[in-house]
Amino acid sequence: MGPFSPLPLSALSRPYPTAGAYHPAFARLLHACPSRTHALQAVRLALLPPPEPEEQIVHNGHDLFLKLTPTLPASHRDRGALLEEAFRPLLLLASDSLEATPPLCATMPPEAAERIVRAYISVHWARGAQTAAMALYNAPV
Repeated sequence: MGPFSPLPLSALSRPYPTAGAYHPAFARLLHACPSRTHALQAVRLALLPPPEPEEQIVHNGHDLFLKLTPTLPASHRDRGALLEEAFRPLLLLASDSLEATPPLCATMPPEAAERIVRAYISVHWARGAQTAAMALYNAPV
């Protein structure tokens, strides 16, 4: 197996909870996310600095979502609607990034390799934001 040979998804361990812990649409994004190995291979092809570790990207997404979220209403229904509205653009960005992700190969142009890295980062940012949104939704009034 060469350095750019894709591994089967079953061979890639993920440090986050199983798909059952997430909404099915979000679980599909996590499943489709490029692995760190693929992101690092793409980084070399795109001549970019390596991305931060997954957990750091998640932490950054979590913190930024908390900072950008306005004061929440007391009603859980209104709170949920506001959080969903704030989270939806991140979810759409991650989804769009994954759709634009080409298969990894050793001869891909730097722009294509950069799309793999962008997808990797956007999915983990969304993962952190999703964790923050759920914490805010469940927070006491």
